[in-house]
Amino acid sequence: MRIGLALSTVFCFAAGAATIPAFAAGVQPKSGDTAHSESAAAEQCGTVFGAKVCTSYRLEAGKVTQFSLRVPIALLDQAPATAPMVWPPKADAAIPFADAVKDQTGFTFSNIYWNPMGHVPEAYMVPHYDFHFYFVPPETVAGIDCKDTNKPNAIPAGYAMPDENIPPIGELTGICIPEMGMHAIPAGDLTTKTWAGSMLVGYYSGKPVFIEPMITKALLMKKQSFSLEIPEIAATPNVRYPKKFNAVYSPESASYDFTFSY
Repeated sequence: MRIGLALSTVFCFAAGAATIPAFAAGVQPKSGDTAHSESAAAEQCGTVFGAKVCTSYRLEAGKVTQFSLRVPIALLDQAPATAPMVWPPKADAAIPFADAVKDQTGFTFSNIYWNPMGHVPEAYMVPHYDFHFYFVPPETVAGIDCKDTNKPNAIPAGYAMPDENIPPIGELTGICIPEMGMHAIPAGDLTTKTWAGSMLVGYYSGKPVFIEPMITKALLMKKQSFSLEIPEIAATPNVRYPKKFNAVYSPESASYDFTFSY
């Protein structure tokens, strides 16, 4: 469904499939890394543009030390060059984390949005992917309708939460997108001309609900490892925020592991 020329040229959050695939079942655990007294735990997988995308995690002495989303290059190669316009935009996949991750970190699931024409603000109007990592239940995310226009009392240092007026939708307070939330972005992204990737923080009803590596297709197609800095987020009950984010490329598997570490 198209929502008018103005929207299609400046604000394409929609991508690929018009519906969110059902959460996928787990597969068998991978072998452990005994040299480091760690074990790789069972994956949860889904399919995006014909490519298998999985969440996983690692344990050390029974404690989650990292969680990951494996993103194969096939997902990038097979992403459509255009996408139908829908509002609110729909994710191309929603993949849960295992119970250990939910219980120990508060992170519940990840979803993926492919934006072939980009979206506002201006720096982001290039083909890119949004990878949301939520720490609220899926039903809470589904209920976000942006009617609550209260911005958080504080966002990370060096971040901004602008409003955007998008014809014919109207004003998006804090760039609030239904079924996502408001978006706090690095302030420098509002003026840069060379954007390639950022770590965003999502809020709703004044509270954090997700962190989001947002990355251009051009950067991912370099097939090189990179890192994004995770900002300091105000403490959230029952959520353990990771300290580092690394996108590690593996030529052997032709994929990235988007890994959050503690």
